[in-house]
Amino acid sequence: MSYGSGTGGYFPPEGGGGGYPPPPGGGHPPPGGMPPPPGGWYGGSGPQPPPRPAGQGSAIGALIANIVGLCMCWLLALVGVVLAIVALTMAASNPKAARTCTIISWVLFGVGTLFWVVLLFFYGAMGVFTVLEDPSVYTY
Repeated sequence: MSYGSGTGGYFPPEGGGGGYPPPPGGGHPPPGGMPPPPGGWYGGSGPQPPPRPAGQGSAIGALIANIVGLCMCWLLALVGVVLAIVALTMAASNPKAARTCTIISWVLFGVGTLFWVVLLFFYGAMGVFTVLEDPSVYTY
């Protein structure tokens, strides 16, 4: 008595193709609960492209801003220029340190700008008070 070729003497299961369904999610993770690697546990889309190099736009902007500040005689801008140059040279090899140097450079530029604005306001107020105190000194 034969039940058909390739069945091994048994009736095929009801509902079609037989066998077990594929495991969900591409297999079981290894013990320890580690997340799956890119592409799944059993390979995937092939090798991943290398990460993009760090952008240098912010470091270039910090360099230009601090050079402008240096032309306006801000002492903090000198440190900002040095840090921006360091950030530009380290952008490819150490992006995290380059980002830190760029942020410090921008902060120094902001502090220098704030100091300059306060100083300008203070000297302007002194000039106004001088004119209000004795207007005859400044008449032509």
